[in-house]
Amino acid sequence: MQSARAHLEWLPDASGRMTPQDVMSSSRWQALPGGVSAGYTADAVWVRLRVVWAPDVSGDWVLRLTNSLLDDVRLYRRNEAGDWQARRSGEVMLRSNWEIDDHSVVLPLKPGPAGQEWLLLRLQSKNAMSTAVELWPRATYDDASRRDALSYGLYFGCYLLLILFHAFFWRMTREAQSGWYLLYVSVNALTEMLTVGLPQQVFDLPMTLSDPLLGLAICSSLAVGLQFTLQQLELPPDWRRYRQILLPCAVAVSLISAALVLSGQYAAGVLLVQRVSMVLIVLIVATAVRLLVRGHRPARFFLLAFGIFYAGVLVSYLRNMGLVPPGLLADNAAALGTMIHMVMMSLRLNSRYDGLRREKEQAQAEAVRAVRALNESLEDQVAARTTALRKEISRRERLEQELRQALEMERRIKEEQQDFVAMVSHEFRTPLAIISTTAQQIAKNLDAAREKTLTRCRNLREATGRMTALVDEYLTVDRMDAGSNAFRPEPCQPGTLLESIRAEWPAGRVALSLRALPVSFACDAGLLRVALRNLLANADRHAPAGDVIHIQAEGLADGRLQLTVSNGGEPIPAEETGALFQKYFRGRQARRAPGAGLGLYLVQRIAAMHGGEVALTSDGSQTPITFRMLLPGQAIEGQRTTTPA
Repeated sequence: MQSARAHLEWLPDASGRMTPQDVMSSSRWQALPGGVSAGYTADAVWVRLRVVWAPDVSGDWVLRLTNSLLDDVRLYRRNEAGDWQARRSGEVMLRSNWEIDDHSVVLPLKPGPAGQEWLLLRLQSKNAMSTAVELWPRATYDDASRRDALSYGLYFGCYLLLILFHAFFWRMTREAQSGWYLLYVSVNALTEMLTVGLPQQVFDLPMTLSDPLLGLAICSSLAVGLQFTLQQLELPPDWRRYRQILLPCAVAVSLISAALVLSGQYAAGVLLVQRVSMVLIVLIVATAVRLLVRGHRPARFFLLAFGIFYAGVLVSYLRNMGLVPPGLLADNAAALGTMIHMVMMSLRLNSRYDGLRREKEQAQAEAVRAVRALNESLEDQVAARTTALRKEISRRERLEQELRQALEMERRIKEEQQDFVAMVSHEFRTPLAIISTTAQQIAKNLDAAREKTLTRCRNLREATGRMTALVDEYLTVDRMDAGSNAFRPEPCQPGTLLESIRAEWPAGRVALSLRALPVSFACDAGLLRVALRNLLANADRHAPAGDVIHIQAEGLADGRLQLTVSNGGEPIPAEETGALFQKYFRGRQARRAPGAGLGLYLVQRIAAMHGGEVALTSDGSQTPITFRMLLPGQAIEGQRTTTPA
């Protein structure tokens, strides 16, 4: 490859109408020490190169311009007749129409006759007018082109790997810095690929599409780059105002520049972004240095990673502005700086994420321990609370049971009161009426016959006796309900007690049978007498007149005393047998005779106080009506006796 450096001359053409004859005759040619470097210019630029062909030069050659974004490139060369002939290339033509398929302008060149020859180039571009001019033997160029394609493939392959890796990484983590870095790398990769002309070559993009796309990528890189830069610098909280001013200004410049590019003022929009970027680079670097002096740790890595990137961008900017001549280093400074910067940032982000992951795992472990401790504490509290609740539930269940019992007792008391009122209204009213009526009769007939007066007196005694019996029954009930003093067991002779009770009834009405009775038996004689009287009274009310009521007393082998009372009469209805021992209960048959409904109730209570029981053993349907009372007891002394009926 033969570089044309130091062999070039250039001539600006502001009108753009000069012909090869005009420029060759012009006296305004200026020597170029390096390549073409005219910055952003709307003028056409003429470049001439004096080539001396040696006699032994043969084979095909090519003329290569290193700038891939030249809009219009024309090569003028004299033919055998001495006329200038033009060959055209550049982005005004589709890449498919270029003579040689390459990402930059390459024109085939046949060696001329031995001796001197002038080559004229006419260049125009809305991008920076900066390019080197090279002459290559075709075979050498083909080899270099393949190596060039391989290097670009590796270079942008690294970009693709970075993009894919961080896209996958961001999709997994949704971490903000990773997302911004993905956008940052993507914008830079797109800008560089369009700058070297690879998408235009591969996809045959027209200039009307590729230039606006490149301009928008450059404009967006300002806002995206500043956002990512400030994230990496990790400004302290007291610099919050600084960030709030800087970032909106960069966004505004990006939007204005994009509007200029889309309106056709490409150079104005791109220049605005590049100049503001240079100012921001100086400002950001100064900020990082100041933070580094204050001991801000992220500033050290920032100056290293972004310093390399900023150096490449600065060299590229100076080349575009025509302040640095094009060359291998100048042309690739931005790409090299960007690649090193991207690799360092990827390592930094991976290291940062690894640190965040370890912190997260540690935090999760701490959280698990805290949750476990909290769960244990909660379990203890729940267990304690559960125990308390169970106790409370048990207490409330007891209270509920007691309340139910109290309500049931209240219900029974109410029923007993109603029965008592009904009984009093009936049982007490009748004898009182008899007493009142008899007293009136006596008062009206003071001179009545003796027999009538005696009859009336007997009626008075019977009525008063009936009321006395009712009162005794109530007093007995009150005594038993009074408490522990109601039951006073003492030794007694059961045979004597039974004989005395039988004597209270008319002769022949009650028959007594005694078997193996103990001489002495522990009982409350008064209560037992009441119980037996009530059993006999109940039998007397139901037994027909003239029938014998049978009492049988027997001492059992286990020490208990068994008493049975049997009588004839109508059978007791089956539906009444379960309620016979209820307080104030009176069956249909009992309602025919006076009574309070307390007799059998007292019998049951007295039997229970003695630790025994009373039951209806026959309802009279098959055998006589029979009540049996069992009383546990212990013979005190003496022998068992047997008395015939």
